[in-house]
Order: sequence, then C-alpha cells, then structure tokens
Amino acid sequence: MRYTLLLLSMLVLACGPDDFHPDFNQESTMGFRPIYADSSELNIGLESARNIVSAGKIYSYGNLLLVNEVGKGLHVYDNTDPRKPVNKFFVTIPGNHDMAMKDGVLYADNYDDLLALQVSSDTVIVLKRLEDVIGFTAEFPSQNNVYFECVEEGKGIVVGWEQTMIEKPKCYKP
Repeated sequence: MRYTLLLLSMLVLACGPDDFHPDFNQESTMGFRPIYADSSELNIGLESARNIVSAGKIYSYGNLLLVNEVGKGLHVYDNTDPRKPVNKFFVTIPGNHDMAMKDGVLYADNYDDLLALQVSSDTVIVLKRLEDVIGFTAEFPSQNNVYFECVEEGKGIVVGWEQTMIEKPKCYKP
C-alpha cells in the first residue's frame, strides 16, 4: 500500500504543466522550410539505369528484378542470370515508398496517388492512376518541438521539409 501511494504521488508530481511557449518575436532561428512540388513534377518517367542509393522493397517477377529507390522510383534489372543481373533502366516515381505485385501488375504509391503499372524488360506502362487515395501528408515536419515556415497552399503540394534558418517564424510544432 505504501509503495502504491508513493508511486501515485510521483506520477502526479511528474505531470506538471509544460512551461515552454514558442517565441515568435525572434528575427531568425533554426527550423524547417516546406519543399513544394506542382502536379507536373509528380509524373512518372523512364531514365537510364543508375546506382541504388536507398533501397526499399525488392521483387522478383519473371526474369525481372524490381528494386524500390525510396522516395524516388524503381530500378528495373534483367535477372535472366541471377548471378549477373543487368541494370536496364530507372522508372521515376516521385514520392514512391511502397510497392506490391499481384497478378502481373505492380502497384506503387506516387505521393497521394496509387499507380497500377505493367513492367517489362524495356518499358513501363501506366495501366491506371487512382488520384488522392493514399492520404500522403507532409503538412507538418515529422520532428517535434520545432519552428517551421507555415505552409502556403498556393505554392503547390508539400512533398518534404528541409532544415534551414528561417526568418520570423510564425508556426511551431510541439
């Protein structure tokens, strides 16, 4: 009983008010600035093969090896000889973090959109695009206790945040 009372007292004392209030009168401070993109920057495309920097999911499909480049797109390899896969090309899919394969169709996210793709050894065809179904949101930085530049809707879609010095901050995320 004594220990329960002691523990309860400690919990009550630990739950004091948060005394921090953001200072919006400062001229400049370290914070986050939104990175904007317009809808034309969300389109997919084919590029020449490139090296993998940040690999995500990997799928083997027929003679193809598909490697997700987190946030960027998809590397397509000819995997006819698994000991020597050949890097064929790169599919740019901005905002791509996840992919899945079912019945020969590759499903991939493109920020808010869901793409259904047909992938072959020399091309990719968009079978269908479902717009605004995923709920991608970057309206606030992922970090807590930070100042940031408030989002301006007319500038486009927020696709990320960069840390930088910001002038006269007006927004704060606790």
